[in-house]
Amino acid sequence: MGSDLYRQGIDQLNAGNTAEAQRLLEEARKQAPDSVEVLHGLALVLDAKGERAASVALLKEALQRDPTAPGPACDLAMFHLEHEEDEQAVRILTPVLAASPDHPQANLAMAMALAKTEAVRARTFTARAMKTADEEARAQAEELDKVLAKHVA
Repeated sequence: MGSDLYRQGIDQLNAGNTAEAQRLLEEARKQAPDSVEVLHGLALVLDAKGERAASVALLKEALQRDPTAPGPACDLAMFHLEHEEDEQAVRILTPVLAASPDHPQANLAMAMALAKTEAVRARTFTARAMKTADEEARAQAEELDKVLAKHVA
């Protein structure tokens, strides 16, 4: 039942119905309080509603439960990148990529986190991210790789 509520909540979020999405995901959380997936979904809803601090708290809680979960890790890493906390993003993404070395979003986020300080290493992550079937993610990785190539001797 909890996973049905989760799916329904995500469907509502994707449809732009954040209030209903939040209601469904909070109900799913009651049924599965330790679910990383549900915590991540609820964090996405809160972020969509502009409740960034609460969203970040749920992402951190999800990662405490499973430090290798790509979804919450990528979203929390992006939060840190937005605040120019690149080293924190690297720390968050490292266990994810150890567990899922080919995860495109995690590779792209790691490349972004390393772009300012380690362009050569960052390009190894853009190369992995460019292997995705997701056209938008692949295009982002290609663009970042072009920028990084200009900064590599």
